[in-house]
Amino acid sequence: MSDWEHHVHPHGEFEALAVGLWQVTGSLARGPLPRNMHVWRASSGEVLVHSVVCLDDAGMATLDALGTVEWIVVPCAMHRADARAYRERYPDAKLLCPAAARAKVEEVVPVDDLCEEVLPTLGIEVIEPQGLKPYELHLVLPLEDGSKALLMTDALFNLGGSPPSGFGGLMLKWMGSVGPLGMTRLGRWLLLKDQEQWRRYLDELAERGDLSLVCMSHGEALHENVSSSLRAAARR
Repeated sequence: MSDWEHHVHPHGEFEALAVGLWQVTGSLARGPLPRNMHVWRASSGEVLVHSVVCLDDAGMATLDALGTVEWIVVPCAMHRADARAYRERYPDAKLLCPAAARAKVEEVVPVDDLCEEVLPTLGIEVIEPQGLKPYELHLVLPLEDGSKALLMTDALFNLGGSPPSGFGGLMLKWMGSVGPLGMTRLGRWLLLKDQEQWRRYLDELAERGDLSLVCMSHGEALHENVSSSLRAAARR
């Protein structure tokens, strides 16, 4: 078995979230938590992959058909499992991560540059979320229809609509990781620094008029009622 095949676990098909933005939901070798990879196509036609998931041959063929993979984003220290496999498959792509994650990411794969430095040059707004410990950045992606998508990693989960099944799903529910859009109990322990700052931050995002979509690494993308959902998440 090749190293790539060792990293491939069951996953779904590419879901078009918007023109030029896709999501693939995969799984882990152990544990029931679903994980999302997001694929964004820049105006140049090149592709950025965020929180990468190794796919089967058909899935990788679909990815390659979307455009040349130019940027591989490892969004935090805990989302580095498949980063080396992608680095080896796309040696000419630039591997990026936040400054806060660089030391941990470089334990498994070399980093070319920082998200804070490169992504703004692609027209992506990079936000350091207020109220959280240094961990992840939030990205505002320009979409081809003129609207924008907010992309988070672990700060918010949205597993209420399609919760994992079986004993593992029950364990996730018991841990407080299954429910409507919000921060999980584990997230509060690991990520939260200041509750009031976090609430104000989400309220400020809700006030923006340009967000048509909210995506995250665990759970369904939010297509409707973006502002009201972010306000509700701020108070959970």
